[in-house]
Amino acid sequence: MLQVPSTRPALIALLTDFGLGDSVGVMKGVIARISPFAHCLDLSHEIAPQQVSSGAWILATNYRYFPEGTIFVCVVDPGVGSSRRPIAISAGSWFFVGPDNGLFSYILAEQPVHEAVALTNPAYHLSPLSTTFHGRDLFSPVAAHLSLGTIPFSALGESLPIEALQRLPNLVPQRQGNQIAASIVHVDHFGNLITSIPLSLIPDWLTVPRVRLRFPDSKRELSERRRFFAQEGQLVETGQPFLFPDSSDYLAIAVRNGNAAQTLRVNAGSSLIFELFQE
Repeated sequence: MLQVPSTRPALIALLTDFGLGDSVGVMKGVIARISPFAHCLDLSHEIAPQQVSSGAWILATNYRYFPEGTIFVCVVDPGVGSSRRPIAISAGSWFFVGPDNGLFSYILAEQPVHEAVALTNPAYHLSPLSTTFHGRDLFSPVAAHLSLGTIPFSALGESLPIEALQRLPNLVPQRQGNQIAASIVHVDHFGNLITSIPLSLIPDWLTVPRVRLRFPDSKRELSERRRFFAQEGQLVETGQPFLFPDSSDYLAIAVRNGNAAQTLRVNAGSSLIFELFQE
């Protein structure tokens, strides 16, 4: 069974949609009070508010770069105070703590899950437990106690069947012939649009004679493509959207010196159709 390494201080990584206000600071304070030798790192606190799909994607494209045994505290939680379950998952070489609302969809798809629990044991929560700030009162203390390496994972609460955990719909793009039905999963700080299409699904996208990406809802479409964001000798005219391979190895859309999301009037969750033409 996966254990928090005892040979070095535990690492706890925080992912939220809180911004950099006092909410993040108090979560770190709770962790330090329980587990003073744990290291806290910020993965991101700039997830768009309530955008679970963006949080899931940011987590999915970054967790592999963290050391074995890292505990990820993930709080993008529009359902806080509702019937949604707080959970912890031991998957692959890492631990994940947060709401059961689809935030861990990619983890469940990519990693073997060793164990999952509902966080029902109040011994590892703050008291009283707020109905609006589980990041402080529930998820942070659970992660801190887990980081001590002195309690079994199962002590955190009731065991959950893996198949009962929530997953985001339409996570995997659907390909039929030369068409792929997909969506925008994330809008980054620069307004670049990240699609749900992994480059591994379209290895020939730069070599086929022509491609087209269209948004059925807005009737907008584009076909310019570049191997590099700024490709010497083939720089796309300012203001014109183009396709490029994002560093996450997903197909993305950018506008040189501009904002693709604003130019195309597209947001996270927007549906798209990507087509490859062989002639």
